[in-house]
Amino acid sequence: MGMAFCLRPLTIMIITSQGLSKSYHENPWGYEYRDYYYDQESNVDPPTFLARPQTFTVEVGQSVIIPCDVDNAGGSLKMIIKKVPANGGSEKLVSVGSDKVMPDPRMTVDGKRLTISHIRPRDAGTFICQFDLEPPVQLRHTLHVQYAPSVRAMVPLQQHVAKGKSVTLECKAHGNPEPIIRWSRQEGPLSSGKHSHHGHRLTLERVDRHMEGTYLCTADNGIGEPASAAMSLTVEYPPEIITQQPIVRTGEGDRVELVCVVHSRPPADVVWTHKGRPLPDTLMDTQLHLPQQQQQQQQPSSRTHTTYDAHLSQTHVAHRHTLTIHRVTERDFGKYVCIAENAHGQKKAVIQMTGLPKRPQLLSNPVGMENTRYTLTWETESYLPITEFFIKYRKSHLGAWHRNRTMLMAGTWQNVSRVVMNSGSAAPEGRRHFMVYTLEGLQAATFYVAIVSVRNKYGWSAESDRFSFSTRRVTTVLPSTSGARRQATASAFTLLLLPLFLLVPL
Repeated sequence: MGMAFCLRPLTIMIITSQGLSKSYHENPWGYEYRDYYYDQESNVDPPTFLARPQTFTVEVGQSVIIPCDVDNAGGSLKMIIKKVPANGGSEKLVSVGSDKVMPDPRMTVDGKRLTISHIRPRDAGTFICQFDLEPPVQLRHTLHVQYAPSVRAMVPLQQHVAKGKSVTLECKAHGNPEPIIRWSRQEGPLSSGKHSHHGHRLTLERVDRHMEGTYLCTADNGIGEPASAAMSLTVEYPPEIITQQPIVRTGEGDRVELVCVVHSRPPADVVWTHKGRPLPDTLMDTQLHLPQQQQQQQQPSSRTHTTYDAHLSQTHVAHRHTLTIHRVTERDFGKYVCIAENAHGQKKAVIQMTGLPKRPQLLSNPVGMENTRYTLTWETESYLPITEFFIKYRKSHLGAWHRNRTMLMAGTWQNVSRVVMNSGSAAPEGRRHFMVYTLEGLQAATFYVAIVSVRNKYGWSAESDRFSFSTRRVTTVLPSTSGARRQATASAFTLLLLPLFLLVPL
């Protein structure tokens, strides 16, 4: 049979020579002040406390002395020290006279003083030095205990939020003094652009993937080290695609990489199409990795498929999806589409692979330095050498009525076509080609517009943007006065006409 124990209460009765009778009730949790009565003797002066009420503020781990110095404490009247906890609760008896009642080894009573060492937060409260007279003689001291903060999250530590929604992060801190709470983000500034936010809550509006990360709620009150709680935010969103090059220029025999950078949450499934047909998702030449017996059993269609797999390969590293084309052929040219899809949606991006030259870009100075000649300079990009170029040019269309109610119309297009010599040589480094041609037989002080296109083995490029230029104005010096007047008149007319050229749209 088991044994049962019963803790019996113990009552201590103290009777002083002045007739004071008090009782203290002992229980497993300490002593509680029960009741008292007092029969005061005549012709006895009551004791007087020498200290004044004080407030003590100490940090955790330090020590404090609670003074209860008294005057006129003769006789057998004993001083009582009691404590009222700061967080509420019943009054606790600490000591009676020099006898300590509260069983706490950190507390010692020496004469009329109470010493508490290795202070803890639960030691905070009001300490009462008291003589039980009628009326009671009391001295009250307040003890504040300062301690480092602690903090805890009030929301789940991992938050999953759909793009465009709002989320609120919250934490709660404890400490004395009251901690200040500051929010920060490990990956960088907050969505507001600031590096911190103060308060118990942090609300993020219309979240996107750039707001993902670990958010820290840090509490600090100047005592000890700050405390932090970490909360992770994950934003779910449909795919977002960036192409490394929207147009890739190449040639037969080359090795080309088409790259799509895909961001999505959850991760998206990515497929490629060429001319509207899906491409096989393979990372290797499967035929080379099959046992010989299986290779012999494969159907011709299967072998053809394997050969095509060897020609193309797909790789995926982090957000980068790459379609590699080995030994490009002319049939590989065309439109490639990178398609990414997850539970929140689908996104497409187009990459055009071509062997045609890039649209030429004119580099000449629009103001010519010769009267009847003008040199056009342009650049283009082509994997293969340029074999031919084509220039068309004409006088500019003024587009305005003159005072004699006639309109100066644009001239007809003049065409220049030239075959580029030594076109069989390899393309320059970087595949950039610089070309020059001089137009002859132009009119002085005249505005023109020109368009250039170039050709390589695969065909013609797109036409360049319209390029406006002018030839040099003719200046004639005449010796006579009348000639000078005629020249001045002609010059004035030219100055009046010149703004019309400048303002006329092409």
